[in-house]
Amino acid sequence: MAVILRSNTDLVYLPDHGFVGEEGALRILPQITRHIHRLDISHNLLGSSGTLTLFKGLSTLCLRHSSAELGLGMWGLKEVNLGNNNLDDIAFDGVLAYAKKDVWLKRVLVHGNDITLDEKNVNSIVNSLNGSHITSLSLVNNTSISPKGLVRLMGLLDATELKQLLLSACNLSSEDGLIEAIVNYLASSRSRNLESLELNGNHLGGIGVTKIVDCIESSNWTITTLGLLANHSLSDQLVPFDDVDPDHDHDPIGDRDHNHPGFGPDSDYRLLRAEESRTMDHQIHRRLPEILDRNRILSKRIRLAALKTLVPARIILNAIPLSDEQTARRIIYVISQDRSCDIGGFRLLELPEEVIHLIVRHTSDDPWAFSESQWTRLRKEVSSRDNLRKASELANSRLRGKLPDERRETMRELKNDWLRKGRWDKWER
Repeated sequence: MAVILRSNTDLVYLPDHGFVGEEGALRILPQITRHIHRLDISHNLLGSSGTLTLFKGLSTLCLRHSSAELGLGMWGLKEVNLGNNNLDDIAFDGVLAYAKKDVWLKRVLVHGNDITLDEKNVNSIVNSLNGSHITSLSLVNNTSISPKGLVRLMGLLDATELKQLLLSACNLSSEDGLIEAIVNYLASSRSRNLESLELNGNHLGGIGVTKIVDCIESSNWTITTLGLLANHSLSDQLVPFDDVDPDHDHDPIGDRDHNHPGFGPDSDYRLLRAEESRTMDHQIHRRLPEILDRNRILSKRIRLAALKTLVPARIILNAIPLSDEQTARRIIYVISQDRSCDIGGFRLLELPEEVIHLIVRHTSDDPWAFSESQWTRLRKEVSSRDNLRKASELANSRLRGKLPDERRETMRELKNDWLRKGRWDKWER
């Protein structure tokens, strides 16, 4: 079959082309030239051996296309789609091992495969993920994922650049401590950069959904997209009618006549399911949108406060107060020119240091948007003349030769990089 190059020529589009195993991988590699940065080879049959061969070849291409001797800049793939390719844990680990070396690779899609996160493989997988620059990872529709393996992954996950994690339709349930592992991760600083978590179409149940929403409300300020739709419990996780002691005072359904024709195993199940549906409807459609809106607002607040403070902070905290001799000369000059009215002025730099810092903080118009650690980091960063010099040199080099529209975009990128580097891009408490 012919290779399809989309109009944006950095993409090789090869889904459903019949690539099988190692032979298929060797047929793909020649299509990846230096101008290619995105690869879609979904719906083939590469399997474990083919995937490992492909990414071994890609590692070689990275070296070839990035040759300093030939005056070539760094090359890499930005996005790889390996959906529905019969990938197992070994293949997935191989993909992530490549991602550790390719700093360009940001988006990896491995949906619809046979990834299990087996306990003997998960440590290597999560270590590779933590060491990569991946910002978006899709594991959607990997229905054989081991709950224990995912619990282990969530406990070790510390991928500082990961912004989006997609785990929808993975047949996940609330068993084996999975909900607690998700909650613990979301409540920790390890999830600081995660903005989107998709868990739609699993079996987390009303209780699991509620715990996750509670965690976002109380302990997470960065998640702005959270998918929890279609998460009814598995039928055996609901309390069936036959397991309820009719003589026991506590009845989860309420007081009723068990001999009434309207009650029985099926009606009991329907009542429990209806109650769970009401719980999830409240959590997902009423509580959650307000919490996610709060997080968006808080992220915007700290970003605006940091950017607004940057210039006045650099000016004030790097200013050098006049010496006694300079002050005396200034006064003598003013008097000699008969300009006594100009002698006055507010001598800001003679105020106590803590007062000066407070004034600078208030130049943001939102001084309490900063956590104490964020404010300390900002104050130290802008007070350094070496940092000021480096920032100026970086801006000059990035802006050189740019057109007006390009300059505006470059300035926006520089500001975003500065916010991320100092961790002033996310709300902290």
